[in-house]
Amino acid sequence: MSTETRKFDAGWWNNFLDTTENLTKTSVIKDCISREETAAMQQYMLEIIAELARLRTNSFGYRIYIEGRELSHAEMLQFFDVPPKENEDIAQWAERAFGDKKFGLIINQGERFNQQLSKLIADKLKPLIEKTGVPTEGIIFTLFVGNYDSTPLGIHLDMPGKSVIHFHLGPGDKTMYTWNNDEYLKLVGEARHNNKDLDKYLPYANKFPFEEGDLYFMPEDTYHIGTQKGLSMAIACWMYNRSNFDFATRLQDLVAESYLRKKSGNLKPDNNPLDNPAGLDKTLDLFEIPSDLEQLPFKDLLKEIYTDLRYSLHSNAGYRTSPFAREKTTPLTPDDVVELEQPYKILYKNALNGEKLHLFVRGAKIELNKEECIKGFIDEINKGIPVTVRELCAKLDPEWDTEIGDHLVSLIEKHNGVRIIKKG
Repeated sequence: MSTETRKFDAGWWNNFLDTTENLTKTSVIKDCISREETAAMQQYMLEIIAELARLRTNSFGYRIYIEGRELSHAEMLQFFDVPPKENEDIAQWAERAFGDKKFGLIINQGERFNQQLSKLIADKLKPLIEKTGVPTEGIIFTLFVGNYDSTPLGIHLDMPGKSVIHFHLGPGDKTMYTWNNDEYLKLVGEARHNNKDLDKYLPYANKFPFEEGDLYFMPEDTYHIGTQKGLSMAIACWMYNRSNFDFATRLQDLVAESYLRKKSGNLKPDNNPLDNPAGLDKTLDLFEIPSDLEQLPFKDLLKEIYTDLRYSLHSNAGYRTSPFAREKTTPLTPDDVVELEQPYKILYKNALNGEKLHLFVRGAKIELNKEECIKGFIDEINKGIPVTVRELCAKLDPEWDTEIGDHLVSLIEKHNGVRIIKKG
């Protein structure tokens, strides 16, 4: 779908930072997305809903609420049977799937599913990220769809350290209410979590109405609730900058995600002497940590994990999650054209042992043997200029088989780092 993008350039984001007082003040920016573009974004979101219906999953934080009640996975199955059809708009699908019921859909990790939508958002955010830096734990976006009167979660606080840029796609309007945290806590006491007694606390709230094509910003750690009349869709981009403690916990989780092998089977009582930790050996063997990292002090291991995280985020325009790898790649001929998927970059660094080269493609880490010519190969792609497979392979060792170059291109395409333009 062709869209006329209204540029979110550096000057526009400077004004945004002024308005939000450097991301500390809740604000509405009016009329910054064209109607043609909101229509395209609505369509991309419907394609994501259709894909989740095909997968028949409630993974990725996918939730459906009917009349304010969250459905179980079993109850969601009936809606998987009525996915949005091609060229069906949100009103047509909502009527067919939900009739006159009040409903709400929430989908996390929206950046993983539709590459056109992810690119569109990444292009818009790029000048802002260049000014403020990539959030410590990256960016995810959540998709909101529904005609509910108020957010099914009630008055709530999002996870600590998450500020949000909300692109409102309409067609219906929305109003966000926020509270001064100290005042709100005095009012509600222990009932502060997911409080649904909106009418009681609305007189104490700050009101922020917005409509299709507007942008809403809210800093982290703000109590809020959204209300609306009619059907609307939105994309909420969350910037993760949590506390040192939370981030330390995340780094430990990344050690497990990166190197801990899953294995079933229960333990037996350890009858070794108390000073003998041999009973732990088989458990520790599940950590398949590379030899160059295995002997590092714990804090130095976390520094390596952190470095990998930063490379991952910076290769993926700041997105916290990677797109799904392609199931099939394009058969290549020397005259086929390879083009970088912008605004993303393919990044690389030498492994700690100096023997391997680590590529980062759309957040995915790929380990190769360290060969300097591969860096030149990647540098050529990163120029962002279309280049033939033949020209790319010329950057590699002339003694190598041409199939090696084809394999590298296919590996990068598999992880959505380039697109292939067939020639003949």
